[in-house]
Amino acid sequence: MPSTTDSNLEIAKRANDEARADFATWVMMAKLKSLDALPQEAQTFYAGYLALLARGKQSEPAAAEATIQTVYRSYYSRMGGTGIAPIIKTASRSRPMPDDNNSNVTPFRRIKPNTPPPPREKKKLPAALIFIGLIVLAVAWRYLTKGSL
Repeated sequence: MPSTTDSNLEIAKRANDEARADFATWVMMAKLKSLDALPQEAQTFYAGYLALLARGKQSEPAAAEATIQTVYRSYYSRMGGTGIAPIIKTASRSRPMPDDNNSNVTPFRRIKPNTPPPPREKKKLPAALIFIGLIVLAVAWRYLTKGSL
């Protein structure tokens, strides 16, 4: 049976991942000028991030990390974690946050296939079917022309 420490670590990992993903979403929505579409709680967290930046005491990556940690602690308690939220070490902490001058948003574009699709072959009528059709046509013509004389 897993201990509460193990379950708290699982909750912490999920809360941390969700907080980082949500913050990245909020940054993208801010760049798209769609913040008003976010829930009120998300708007409050993002406003706190902007306030940290406005104070000028922290760089953008530091303000982003501080905001993510605030969101993480909130998510941890909401998901049922007990006690103080443990510190989660992630690889994403070493990466700098994107700024407005160096955006990591890439427009979508269609990728052309490397090989052209095979040419469509026309359906060929078998020669036997054409021959049978001509015989039927000849017999019908002969039958129709003899009957009218």
